[in-house]
Formats: sequence, C-alpha cells, structure tokens
Amino acid sequence: MGFEVSVVVTIFFISAVIVGTLSYTILTTSSDIAADASAEQHQMQSKRLNTDLEIDNSVAGVFNGTYDLTVTMTNTGSETLRFDDLNVLIDGSLKEYSFSDTAVTWVPEETRNLTVSNLTGTGTHRVKVVTENGIADYGTYVV
Repeated sequence: MGFEVSVVVTIFFISAVIVGTLSYTILTTSSDIAADASAEQHQMQSKRLNTDLEIDNSVAGVFNGTYDLTVTMTNTGSETLRFDDLNVLIDGSLKEYSFSDTAVTWVPEETRNLTVSNLTGTGTHRVKVVTENGIADYGTYVV
C-alpha cells in the first residue's frame, strides 16, 4: 500500500508541474498579446491626433446632365497620409475619385486635388473627405 501511494503522489506532482508550466506559458503569451495591442492602440491614437485636413475649395464642372467635382484640400496635420486611401462621400454616398499626381504620399502642408466624375443633381451638395485615420472634413458646393 505504501508503494501505491507513492506512485499516486508522484503522478499528481508531475501533473501539477505540467499544468503549472502550461498555465505559465499561456499567461505569458496572453500578456504579450495584450502589451502589443496596447502599443498598437497608442500608435493609432497618436496618428489620429496628428492628422488633419482642410477642404479649401469644391468646384463643380459644367452641368450637362452630369458633372465632375474637383476638390482642393490641404494636409494641415503633421502626419504623412496616403492620397489613394481617402474616402470621398457626396451627400452621404461613397464615390470613386481620381487624382493626377504621381505620388500617393501626401505630406503635411501639401495641397492636392481630386476629381469625382459623373455626378448628378442640381442645388447645394455636401462633400466629405475621410482620411485613413478616420479624420474628416466637410465642404459644400452648388451646381
């Protein structure tokens, strides 16, 4: 009976060591993932705080059933943005746009133009431009 108790105690001890080792590994991995996520969140918040843009002008082309809208904007923040990652909304609808500049990077204090083609409707319209960081500016124009 003494030998059987020793074997059971040894099995429990080995099981406890294995469970403890696995628990430590899992907790360490979880802690590393949480730390990485926190650092990434801080970086995203910093980019958002340093991002700003201003719509300088919105000009609609000649109306012949449809028109083209040219929007002139300035990157007034301190963050370099990707000009091809902007979202342009006209009266709340997401629209495709084109730009003639060859560089897709948009550095601070640089003014750029984009063109939205084949728009319809007359009257006053609202344009919204949203950066990759979620920062937006609004403007209005009349057709």
